[in-house]
Amino acid sequence: MSQALINTYESAAKMMAQMLLAARQDAWEKVTELEQSYMLKIEVIKSLEQSLRMQSVVLTTDQNARKQVLVQKILADDGEIRQLLYPVMHRITDMIFDAQLHARMPPDIL
Repeated sequence: MSQALINTYESAAKMMAQMLLAARQDAWEKVTELEQSYMLKIEVIKSLEQSLRMQSVVLTTDQNARKQVLVQKILADDGEIRQLLYPVMHRITDMIFDAQLHARMPPDIL
């Protein structure tokens, strides 16, 4: 079961890398699609982690090291995606604000 956990972390890291690639290409719909699959992987990871804890199974030193590398990679990719997303969210906010002004609507209506 511990190898299944590592394999699932590997799969999640690959999905996050695909999300990052899509974000770099400004393909935000693809990012959203991949995020749904990624979140399912995270649920599997949580379940596997809980099962291992309940069975008092400890990862080997190599498995633990690999898990740490994968988690660090996932977090780094997630951080870069967030950095890429910030300007997009800013543009969307500006477009909404401009539309409100153009329509002469008070901002608090939307």
